[in-house]
Amino acid sequence: MRRVACVIVLWALTAPAAADDRPLSEAVSVAREGECLTADGLLPHLRTWLERDAIDARLGVLIEESGPGARFVVLHDGRPSASRTFDRLPASCADRRAVVALAVALAVDAALLESLRADAPPSADAPPSADAPPPASPSPAPPPAPPIVRLELAAEGQALFEVLPEVAGAWQVGPRLVIADAFELALSAWVTSVSGAALAEGRVSAQLAGGRLDACVRRPIGAIYLRGCGGAAAGVALGAGEGVPGAREARVPFVGLLARAALGLPLTDWLALELSADGWIALLRPRFDVIDASTGAASQSATLPLGGGLASLGVVLGF
Repeated sequence: MRRVACVIVLWALTAPAAADDRPLSEAVSVAREGECLTADGLLPHLRTWLERDAIDARLGVLIEESGPGARFVVLHDGRPSASRTFDRLPASCADRRAVVALAVALAVDAALLESLRADAPPSADAPPSADAPPPASPSPAPPPAPPIVRLELAAEGQALFEVLPEVAGAWQVGPRLVIADAFELALSAWVTSVSGAALAEGRVSAQLAGGRLDACVRRPIGAIYLRGCGGAAAGVALGAGEGVPGAREARVPFVGLLARAALGLPLTDWLALELSADGWIALLRPRFDVIDASTGAASQSATLPLGGGLASLGVVLGF
């Protein structure tokens, strides 16, 4: 009989709340919808976490996205009952919606339990039942936001057009420092294959080896991200004559400016595929001369192109 009485009391407490439920689509509103946090995008996640499509009519939720973060307030009878602020959320929209929806669902359940506890009649003379279940364990905390600063390692294979005398290949590898998923500093080692230019008596072969420094902005869009970079490359141009009398090797400096547009496709949490295109302008253009042994003057010259482009395909490892 005691268990029957408990069931009746619980039904009496929960039945009015169920009768006064309202749909989630009416209870949840998003102020100043951002690109990721929209009502249509959040509702499926909320239904999944809450396991229902309606909540107590006395409750309401107001969500607002603010740059890389967000905040929400749970209202009970029009008064704030719970709130939370995220200074930073995951970069992808899917993860961002899942984190906010989970936190909102936990806050709504807590507010509902609090309202049921406040509405329940006091039972001072009723000792706790020996069959009563143990207290519920604390609800799991939402996943932590990713760090503000993180490190990536990028490796690329490149095709060079009008950078050396002929079409050539190049390899680039180096670390990146990503700040708030919005800014980036990248430092890379860069080396090209050997490319030749024809001379009247033979050829001259050239190769570039040096480093590259880029400053970038990046923006996540759904499951991908975009990067825009500006930077400079500097190093040594190696040249050697072939089939030319008195041929010898020469090493001269080079300096160039680059601008990059890139598209990244994350494959896992720590691995991404990246496709990019660069524009190249040579500030210091290496020139290789063929010196006439009898006069000591340059009889022929080969100068590297003024401007060209690079196409790159690479992988990025996140830490």
